[in-house]
Amino acid sequence: MNVKMGVTNRERIPLLSKSRFMAGLQCHKRLYLGCFHFDLKDPFDEGRQAILDSGTRIGELARDIYPGGVLIGEDHLQHGKAVSSTEKALADSSVQAICEAAFVYDGIRIRADILVQSGIDTFDLIEVKSGTSVKKEHIPDVAVQLYVLQGCGISVGQVCLCHLNKEYVYQGGDYDLGQLFLIEDVTEKAKERQPDIPLSLEEMRLPLWGLEPPDIKPGRQCLKPYQCEFYGHCHTGETEHPVIQLPNASKEILLELEEAGIEDIRDIPEGYPGLNPTQQQVRDCVVGNHVHIAPDLPEALVRLEYPIHFLDFETFGSALPLYIGTRPYQSLPFQWSNHTITGNGELRHAEFLHDGFDDPREPFAKSLLEALGSSGPIVVYTGYEAQCIRELARVLPDLSDALMVLAETRLVDLHKLIRDNCYHPEFHGSFSIKSVLPALVPELDYSDLEVSDGMQAQAAFAEIINLWTPADRRSQLRESLLAYCKRDTEAEVRLFEALKYQKV
Repeated sequence: MNVKMGVTNRERIPLLSKSRFMAGLQCHKRLYLGCFHFDLKDPFDEGRQAILDSGTRIGELARDIYPGGVLIGEDHLQHGKAVSSTEKALADSSVQAICEAAFVYDGIRIRADILVQSGIDTFDLIEVKSGTSVKKEHIPDVAVQLYVLQGCGISVGQVCLCHLNKEYVYQGGDYDLGQLFLIEDVTEKAKERQPDIPLSLEEMRLPLWGLEPPDIKPGRQCLKPYQCEFYGHCHTGETEHPVIQLPNASKEILLELEEAGIEDIRDIPEGYPGLNPTQQQVRDCVVGNHVHIAPDLPEALVRLEYPIHFLDFETFGSALPLYIGTRPYQSLPFQWSNHTITGNGELRHAEFLHDGFDDPREPFAKSLLEALGSSGPIVVYTGYEAQCIRELARVLPDLSDALMVLAETRLVDLHKLIRDNCYHPEFHGSFSIKSVLPALVPELDYSDLEVSDGMQAQAAFAEIINLWTPADRRSQLRESLLAYCKRDTEAEVRLFEALKYQKV
């Protein structure tokens, strides 16, 4: 029986993997829950699944950079067999590349995306990422793989990260893999991490012997480098207004509050040094349980002349470009909703959702210009619509002048007005429309919608333009998208009315 930290605990602990290793670097509690309490994960929605599916497709394409490679086909549940298949492939000198090569060393099992023979009994490690750049969190990912490979006696030449080239412009037909992917040498960075890995592994494994998860409080680590899949579980039952909800709170101020034993915003003393004016306003609203609306906000809304338009876009960015002239992850608008309040108080609604498998940008832009006409301010929530309109103006020269008039002279950012002039305790530190709406207009929300956020909207449109999607499913998704985008602009209208007349 294993005895750790002076108490009798588990008989054994599971093998780690590179994904578990990365989880442990982020938070030991995340690693523990991932090993023993998988059922506590947050719900897995369509948007997240679409990202994983896209990553799988990118990994498959990257293999074609190295023709004649051998794919180790056994899945993660057959790791022992995959290791045996890998050993056979390594023993065959005619094999130039091995994809999904499996190894086990020091209690860590890995699947290397691509091993490429670069010399006699020497291989380069190629890790494929679906992003468009090398990120700092990628280095420990390849470093632990290098640790395992070297431990298994594999001579590694270069350690490389293969990622999408954001400058690649699709010309139609098959992708030009030599242009679509960039391969960056990170060998030295991976080698620099080698001395740290044994200690990191020891620190990660100690809590795994226990029968209870480590007592780690929620903090900035919950969201960096990625939102933890146990975020909902760990934040259940926490204080109502945790200090992490202070907008743009620095690591230093959060650590200072923690050391002072302050967990809830309501416990921050009046005039506490280190808070910026916005954070001080948040503290005062929460402590006093009151809503702050600066006079500049209703005054700015009253000054808007009718007709007033309320606009929202939906966009999607495919990792692998779908239309000629587009790049990886380029955001392409495919849907808009526009509510208009006329001079006599009438509320009208117009909408567009691209119908077809071709590039949606030109029909989107033409329909938008027609709907918005030449007069009236256009209320949006954040500057995203302005960014999209400017990009449309860049790629559609015949419509450029008219689009730039919209972007430069008519847009009004309701998000900025609220962020700078309003706070409600129920915002809980966020100025997103999903946080602001239920606080200021509690009778309106998104709970009745099948599609209720931007990631789900992207996934829905991707499914619509998939040729294999049945017609009835495509029709259902279109209805859901229309309802979601309409709700966004309805929310803008209701927020406008509530704040203009201060009905909050």
